Amino acid sequence: KSVSNKSILSNLNVHLASYIWLARIVAEQMRKKKVQGSIIQFGSHYGVIGQNSDLYKGTKMRENMIYSAIKGGIIANTKQICSHFGKFGIRANCICPGGIEGHVKGKKIKQDKKFLSRYKNRTPLKRLAKPEEIAPAAAFLASKTSSYISGVTLMIDGGWTAT
Repeated sequence: KSVSNKSILSNLNVHLASYIWLARIVAEQMRKKKVQGSIIQFGSHYGVIGQNSDLYKGTKMRENMIYSAIKGGIIANTKQICSHFGKFGIRANCICPGGIEGHVKGKKIKQDKKFLSRYKNRTPLKRLAKPEEIAPAAAFLASKTSSYISGVTLMIDGGWTAT
């Protein structure tokens, strides 16, 4: 199925532009008010590597090429925020989860069984993440314990990007 320019631009505007502007506005306000702290953005392992189209064969699912571009842009923006605002004590990091158990975004249906089986077999830990395995990373990056961590792309993908 072909993707229209309108769809691509809409996705870029809604997803990537909102991350860029929101991070920039927050960082500027933190700088202006002399607040030191952490900005945490969410990318995806697909912002670092391309989607594997074999996972989608024989399913009603398909890869989303613009998704990888958006997530890669969020990762790059995080590094730019880190680089530009670090001198003001503002840290920026990006958490990049892999597949997460649960419903398909915006729908009540679960992920396709063929897709899940292929995905799990491709992941060194042989499973998807649980939501409760992602949240503690954000809490850590927001804490003073991580006060010297900035510009990091934290992969929480069961080893997917290591192979």
